Amino acid sequence: MEIKEIKETKNPVFERKEIQAIIFAESAPTKKDVTTALAKKLSASEDAIKIKGIYGKFGTKEFRIEANVYKSKEEKNKIERKTKKEIEEEKKEAEAAKKAAQEAKKAKEAENKTE
Repeated sequence: MEIKEIKETKNPVFERKEIQAIIFAESAPTKKDVTTALAKKLSASEDAIKIKGIYGKFGTKEFRIEANVYKSKEEKNKIERKTKKEIEEEKKEAEAAKKAAQEAKKAKEAENKTE
């Protein structure tokens, strides 16, 4: 995946940079791939980048990307709206962390009983 032209517009109202870029790839890139590539190119944190869209033309390997780059993850979360998919992923991560904590607690209790 190769990033070519980048148009960068600063938006002081929302304290972000609005990016428009052209990416050349064999197949349609995922948002995660684009986020990683933009983070490397712009020296920014992946958590502070919100991909607005990936637009391709039929039969070409050229994709137009629109993204917003914030100073921090907190700034992004304050301004950007989360999608249903992002909300569900956060719930799954929270549930997994909760289960891991419960299992660790049970293991500790079992260890204390054997002593």
